[in-house]
Formats: sequence, structure tokens, C-alpha cells
Amino acid sequence: MHNDFRNWSSGAITTLEMRVIDSNAAFVGIDRHILMENAGRSVATTVVEKYPNAKRILVVAGLGDNGGDGLVAARYLHSWGRDVKVILLGRINDAKEELVVDNLNILRNLNVEIIEAPTPYDLLANQELFHPWAEVIIDAIIGTGIRGILREPQATAIELINKSSAYRVAVDIPSGFDPDTGEVRDVAVKAHVTVTMHRPKAGLIKEGSSQYVGELVIADIGIPEEVEHVVGPGDLFYYNYARRPESKKGDNGRVLLVGGSREFTGAIYLAAKAALRSGVDLSIVMAPRDVARDIRSHDPSIIAIPLDGDYLMLNHVDQIMEQVGKSHVIAIGPGLGLREETMKAVVELVMRAINVGKRVVIDADAIKAIGELKKQDLITKNVIVTPHAGEFKWLTGVEVGTDENPWVRALRVRDVTKQVLNGGVVLLKGNVDIITDGQRYKLNFTGNPGMTVGGTGDVLTGVVSAIAVKVQDLFEAAAIGAFITGLAGDMAVKELGYHITPVDVIERIPAVFRRLINVNSIIESTLHISSKRLIE
Repeated sequence: MHNDFRNWSSGAITTLEMRVIDSNAAFVGIDRHILMENAGRSVATTVVEKYPNAKRILVVAGLGDNGGDGLVAARYLHSWGRDVKVILLGRINDAKEELVVDNLNILRNLNVEIIEAPTPYDLLANQELFHPWAEVIIDAIIGTGIRGILREPQATAIELINKSSAYRVAVDIPSGFDPDTGEVRDVAVKAHVTVTMHRPKAGLIKEGSSQYVGELVIADIGIPEEVEHVVGPGDLFYYNYARRPESKKGDNGRVLLVGGSREFTGAIYLAAKAALRSGVDLSIVMAPRDVARDIRSHDPSIIAIPLDGDYLMLNHVDQIMEQVGKSHVIAIGPGLGLREETMKAVVELVMRAINVGKRVVIDADAIKAIGELKKQDLITKNVIVTPHAGEFKWLTGVEVGTDENPWVRALRVRDVTKQVLNGGVVLLKGNVDIITDGQRYKLNFTGNPGMTVGGTGDVLTGVVSAIAVKVQDLFEAAAIGAFITGLAGDMAVKELGYHITPVDVIERIPAVFRRLINVNSIIESTLHISSKRLIE
């Protein structure tokens, strides 16, 4: 029988989580050709195991990756002596996905008939292949890519599959079936067996889904467990870069940053500038009078609101709360110092911000204040803390080494976070960053020794704060922020060597977004037509 030797892969995931995993598998070096090859072979193996006497196999394939899996299955089944025919829902020349094109070309060099069916009429002209010719039909039409109402010729193909007396094997998801909710909006393949890749998708195990799913087989396609715990380009699927054309000032992020003191004037500015470069509309600093004055004179793009005195004090909290109510995310800590009243003001401000439902990023001296005053209960689900190893010990009382295996270290940090904190997210900075909420954990492998220069931690605070505006899951917001900041630092070091400043990192943040996201096409959709003609 088809064996899955993994003991960690039974939990269900969403299609979004699977997209992240697929992308990050490529990031760690697992070629997508390998994953498609393993997926297709798993389908073919299941067909032979379940229906060993079936000789005539019909593969109904779409033009996307699900269809590519079906094409690989067709090749294996042909190699194993079955009579295989492929109905392609489109023309061969319409295929654009690299992996689909590659596997189509392989089949074209073999004695496997490929029938092009771009319209329902083409399908109806070949309906005898669905019945009575086929003994097994492989549904490789849509998979997890379903969007809204089915189009043609997909809908007709599904109806013909369901009317056939052949056994029906679905690739990953029965086509027409919503993989996240288990709903069927129009029509869906009623499979006898569904071979899903890597992990079951959430909709496949919903009550009532068995009439479409049939027997569920989970296929190991060669993605190790570690891939699920690496931050990579796939995590950017959680991030919405787009903006509505009718957006007004503040709609795309208003971040309030509290920090600075007489001794430390630059840290809070670096955090604010990084937030602005990461795409928020408004980056607002509330800082002691001289710090705010310096920021105003240096950079008019930052809104700097002065607080009386040289340090954050308890009597500033009411004034700060006026801005808290208007902001999406509050960041506190860079450059504050450790005066006793400042630490009390930190605790009061964090508590009140949480109580009004705000997201809070706590860094640097604010972390030490929370630890010193034993207020770890403030680290709730709406809070991200960004300590280095020393600050983590200050916060939790537990020392985590820096030289051990990062995977072992990550598990220890996760367990300590679960035991000591109250549901918040920890982003432990280091050569390998560790992000955890006490349940989940991820490791970030971007960043380099050049980023030991003072101020890069403040840059991270600003980036994470900006990402937290647009990413609902704060665990993912922290992970994406670490990944982007580290990659910007890697770009800076590759260009300049170990002679970088925090500003060099900040200035490369837009380039990182362009590397990870199709920025141009998103921007194109919002530009006025007349303007586009002038700038093209």
C-alpha cells in the first residue's frame, strides 16, 4: 500500500499555508520539479494500488500546477503498462506554467495521446472517453486554485467525470470543491479517492465532505518538516501590498513610536524611518523635547511630537494616549533609558494601549522595563517583543545560548515563551532569528554579521511595526519583518561590505519588496491611464 512514513504530517492546513510551504520549499533549495514529480508519482501509485486491474486511464488536466501533477501521473502510468489518454482543458500552446509546459513536452515525445479541449463542445465530441472507455479517471483540473463560480470547459468536464462509471481519483482536491471550507458552490467531482499533497487541506476533513473526497490519501511529496518552520518568500503571501485607488492619508498605516531620551536620540528616528520605508502612510514619533526637535530638523517626513523634559515620564501617558487612539500599531522602547519613572511609564502605556485593543511592538529598554517590574502578563496576543538574548533573559529569567544548533534553540525559546509569557509573540534576534508565540515557531536565515552595527535592531522595530498594520497574524508579521530586515541588510553588505550603517539597511527595504513581490503590476493597476502614457 501507499505509505507515509512521517509522524508529523496529519494536521490540516489551509490553502494559503500550503502556498507558503510550497514557496519556502523552493527557497530552501527543493526544486519545484521534484515536488511535482513526487506528487504525480504518488497519484499514479495510488491508482495502481487501489485499482490494480484497471488498464484504461483517462487524465483530465487543467493548465495549472494541478494539471501538471496529472501529466506526471500519466507518464508513470504509461510507463507501467497502462493505456493512458490525456484530455487537456485548453490548447497545448495555451500552457504558460513552466512545469506544465515541461511535462506536456515530455508526453508529446511519448506514445501518449493528448486531446485538446478548449471548449465544452470539444469535450462532448470526446465523451466516449469518459464513458465507456475509461476504467479510471484522474481529476487534475483545478485543485486548490478554485476561485468563484466554475468556468467552461471545467464545469462540463466535471459533469462528464461524475456521469462516468469509472473510478474517480482526484489530485489534491476534487475539482469544484472548496479546499478551505468544504463547500461546493456549483458542481464538484465526486471522487472515490483523493490524493492530497503534503498535508490534508482543511475542507477535506470537514463534516459531510466525504461524498466528494471519498477515501483520503496523504502523499509525502518530499517537503521536510523544517520547511514549515523557515521564514521565506512564501510568508509574503500573508502580506497585502496593494492599495485601494481611493485611499486617503492614514488608510495604509499609522504607526506611533515612543522612545528616545537625552542620551539616546537616534534610535527612535531609525525605527520611525524604517516604518515609513516599509510602506505606512504616517510614522509618528512622540519623544522628549530635544529628541523630537532633532528629528524635525533632520527629516520632515517624520511627524515628531515633543514631550516635556528629557525622559519619558508618567505624566506623558495621557498625552501619548491621544495619539494611540488614532494609530494602528504602537511601538515603544528604542532609546528610552532605564530611569525608574520611565520604566513605570512604559508599563502604564503598554497596559492602556492593550486595553483599548491596539497592537504593540515592545523593543529595547521597554523590554527591560517589563522584565524589571515583573509585568510579563502584559505580553498578550496583541503584543510583539523583539529581544536579543540578554533582553530575553531579562524578560524571562532564562538564558538561551547563541552557539547551539538553532533548531534546538528554537524549541527551547518556544517552550520558555509558552511557560512565562501570556500569548504574545517573541522575535528573538540573533545570527538566526527565532519567532514564536509559544505554540508555533519559525527561524529566519537572513541577516549577517555586518548588522551588529548599532541601530539595526531599531530598524527591525520599525519594519515589524509597519508589517503588523497589514498582516493580521502577529506571528507572521514578526516573521516577515525579520526576513525583510535581514534581507535588506544582506543587500547592503553585499554592495558595501562590512561598512554599513542602519540607514543603508533602511534604504534597501523598497528593493527587498520588489524582489519578493510583483510590485510593478500592483502599481500599474492603480495608476491613471493618462499618467501611465507619460511615464512609460
